[in-house]
Amino acid sequence: MVEATLTETLAKQAEEALKEETVKKSLADKFPCPEGDIFSLPTRADITNAFNEIASIPGELAAQVQGNKAAREKEIAELTALLENPDLTEEERQAILDEIEKKEKFIQTAIVEGLEKEVAEIRETITDFVDTLEKALSPYWQKGQLNRDWQKEARDAFEELLAEFHTYIPTKIAELVSKLVPFQFNINVLGLQIDILRLVASPNYRKELQDQIAGKNFVTQIIAKQKQLAELKEKQKNPDLTLDEHADLQDQIDKLQEEIDDLYKKREELVDKFFNMIPEEFRQFDGEFGVVDIEAKAKLAWKYIKTEIKEWIQNAHVKAFQKLIKIFEEIWDLLGLPNLPFGELIAIMNLDIGALIREKIQSLKDKFEQSKLGKLRKINQLNKEIEELRKKLEDNDISMEDHIKFSEELEKKVEEKKALEDDLLKEVREFHQGVLDAISSIQIFGYDILKMIGGKIESTVESIETKIAEISLEFQDFKMNWHKKILFEWVKIVKKFFSAIGLGALFEFMFLTWCDFLKLIGMPFTVPALAGVAGLLEVSQRETKTQTRPISSSPDVSDEVATYTADGETDTFASPVSSSGTLYVFKDGERQNFGVGGLGAVYMSGSNVVFRSTPLEGAFISIFRH
Repeated sequence: MVEATLTETLAKQAEEALKEETVKKSLADKFPCPEGDIFSLPTRADITNAFNEIASIPGELAAQVQGNKAAREKEIAELTALLENPDLTEEERQAILDEIEKKEKFIQTAIVEGLEKEVAEIRETITDFVDTLEKALSPYWQKGQLNRDWQKEARDAFEELLAEFHTYIPTKIAELVSKLVPFQFNINVLGLQIDILRLVASPNYRKELQDQIAGKNFVTQIIAKQKQLAELKEKQKNPDLTLDEHADLQDQIDKLQEEIDDLYKKREELVDKFFNMIPEEFRQFDGEFGVVDIEAKAKLAWKYIKTEIKEWIQNAHVKAFQKLIKIFEEIWDLLGLPNLPFGELIAIMNLDIGALIREKIQSLKDKFEQSKLGKLRKINQLNKEIEELRKKLEDNDISMEDHIKFSEELEKKVEEKKALEDDLLKEVREFHQGVLDAISSIQIFGYDILKMIGGKIESTVESIETKIAEISLEFQDFKMNWHKKILFEWVKIVKKFFSAIGLGALFEFMFLTWCDFLKLIGMPFTVPALAGVAGLLEVSQRETKTQTRPISSSPDVSDEVATYTADGETDTFASPVSSSGTLYVFKDGERQNFGVGGLGAVYMSGSNVVFRSTPLEGAFISIFRH
């Protein structure tokens, strides 16, 4: 009978073991290289998800190993329980002990020495890969100091990269334009004086600003003092310490802990100083949907700063382009090009993101607040009733009958309170998700929010509060990207004007793709090949498709325009290759007339334009056909 029970137990365990699933992963052979240019509004989703596929493997495998280990330990417990049968024969008892020994050896050899070792090797391979990526993308990649979260670090790094891409190009264009029109590249945001040119030229400068906002100096001190604290606590464990020595160490520990607590407080005050300067519409969630941690606050403050920088640059572009048209008015009028799309640009800038969000979530907030208030009142009332019943039960003079009665009432009240609290917690979660869904459904210029933030990015580390805040700022960021898109599409249309005034080089930046940008900063695209682990992990590799480079819709004017900077000695300049259209010559924005018999400022000699008076050194010569 016992032998049958042992057989049944082993058969059941074998059946359960068959249900244990193997993690199956299909990994990209390399990171995708997004070929979107500044007009196609590239996203970070594909590249982030490709990384997350790899970064999630160690955690999944560790959980799988622990699950297998726990399953074997459960099997041992089930077999150990069979030993409690007093009717077992010595032979039956030994058979059970043999099975237990087998399973213990399996845990030690197959799991601890086998699977855990293989998983550790995979983790080491992935850790090396992450370290390589982190170094290549430094300082965009912010390594967690108090704890590490690869997926969050990578997501933030790629987000920084995309934001940098959207800021880098307009800034480089502004730098070119500033040769003709003065630009102010120093601006004040959230009390910080920021040099925009230095920001795009020096990643270290960007990191300095981010560290300042996040109170990095406090974090460094906290880590150092925590290390000292751990050393003191270790010393305190020494059994040979005298009472005085133990008390002295305790005093040092208490003092260190106070210093650490004070540093945490100072850091929080610093971060809150920046965070509280963010307009309310981008932090309306604070305290309403839950608590936002200090790291998230620092990140959101930096994100807001970036949107402000974008807005400043783009407004400056509009003003600068107006000035250029005025300076080179004759060339502009001659080309007959369309004016700046002021109406559309102003409408974009006037779009009230805060009002848009409030309109979507206000009814949800009102409904939730009403329901929450009703439940809180009931919970408070129950707390009073529970307290009264507990006081009655503390009365030594009450009868046994009353004691039983009050105890039953107390139990019911406690259960009722717990049910209300659970219901309220569920309602809070539903409210959070409802707000997130409502915000995500907002459309701007025909784009939905998921498309704006790069599609669905798989992550298990984001809080609902941070999601709501980030999406709100993503709206603002997208608004500025759209403003830039409209503005630069106009720049493409009037390419001949910018080429004719010597700013043709700005189109080299304008058609830089995100793939170009990633290569420029040294982004490694190769993904490490991983071997599988029998019973735990199956790995297959899929080919990453090469994206087609976007075709420029900008007119090609290279054969129609020729520009020169005079050296003070040359009077002859080659005309454009194209022979169609009327030839025009300008010097420093003033038209030079052709003439015969020495009457005109310039004349033709073959295919060259010759100035009768040699242009002074530094004069700008523009020759084009139209």
